[in-house]
Amino acid sequence: MDKGDILTVAVGLVVILVIALIANPGMIPQLAGQKGSAAVQQAQVTVVQTPLPTVPLPTPSRIYTPSPVPTPILPPQPYRITYTANPFQYPLIRLPAHMETFGASDIPLRENATIPFAYIQESQGGLTNTFSVPYELWQLNISVTATRQPQYAMFKMVLCDAKTGAIFTGAEIQNGGSMYKVVRYTGKMYMIISVDHVDSFTITLETPLPYYEKGAASIT
Repeated sequence: MDKGDILTVAVGLVVILVIALIANPGMIPQLAGQKGSAAVQQAQVTVVQTPLPTVPLPTPSRIYTPSPVPTPILPPQPYRITYTANPFQYPLIRLPAHMETFGASDIPLRENATIPFAYIQESQGGLTNTFSVPYELWQLNISVTATRQPQYAMFKMVLCDAKTGAIFTGAEIQNGGSMYKVVRYTGKMYMIISVDHVDSFTITLETPLPYYEKGAASIT
């Protein structure tokens, strides 16, 4: 084949290709995409992941141990004071003639929370068994109920030293009601109680929390 014939054939192929592209323009992106994919495939680089070195965590030189929480000391249940079967063993067995000398109610102890440590609850009078109070400051919280004949109701009480019969304090309540008596004595004591037309009464022995924590917890 002559060179002239080859050139004629090449020109013919180019003319055919141009005509094909004009007739079908969508072939241009496809041809370009094939060339781009080939180029991307040739340009791919293999990435090798290198593991990072493991850094050991520091070991603490001291292990923290939480301090134990102290268990709160709960007060025991109040001790119930009862009447004695032998009142003649005490140095004083009768109420004084002039109960009005003990006056009205004292101002109750409001400076701190009070802890009840003993009580007496009855409907009749009598002389109590001896009981011990180790607290330097405490109070008698007296409550008298009289609903049947309140106009005739009368409650009388004195607190006495168990050895000498000396009276520490006393209380007189007419027609029912309540009263506080603050006491600043320790040791063994007893109460003389008289009631008339009273349904029931309760005397609670209470002490402020700081005095309770400092004092002995035994009531005998």
